[in-house]
Amino acid sequence: MWSTLSLKYLSIFADWRTIAMKKYLKYIPYYLVIFFFYWPLYELLSLLISDPYTLKGLYIYNIILFSPLVTFIVSLLYSYRFHFSLWWLLSIGLLYCFTIITFGEFILLYFLAYELFALLGLAAGVGIKHLFQRAKNKKIIQKP
Repeated sequence: MWSTLSLKYLSIFADWRTIAMKKYLKYIPYYLVIFFFYWPLYELLSLLISDPYTLKGLYIYNIILFSPLVTFIVSLLYSYRFHFSLWWLLSIGLLYCFTIITFGEFILLYFLAYELFALLGLAAGVGIKHLFQRAKNKKIIQKP
């Protein structure tokens, strides 16, 4: 009796885990792009470039230009495809902590700037999705 019950609960747990994994796997590419710009890019640049001034310049370009731009674009795409999510903002903040590995310190100003760009990207994505839905609904109404 115990073995059949345990097998039943094990199969329910396995089914639940499969469903949960399928649910969250669609978010992984968005997180990986952000993660790449927050940590592995710095490591890759330090392996490929030996000139310290060029390396420092690329670090600064990434901090000031590329990472906020990528954060905005990926957040826009995320909210357009899925929805506005506070979990996404929290995740961006947690992923930013990987920059501590590279720089050895937590820079609050950049953290807040990246969160602001993520918030603006989420709002823009929701706005664009709303406009497209509105235009689509207008076409459907005018077609009869």
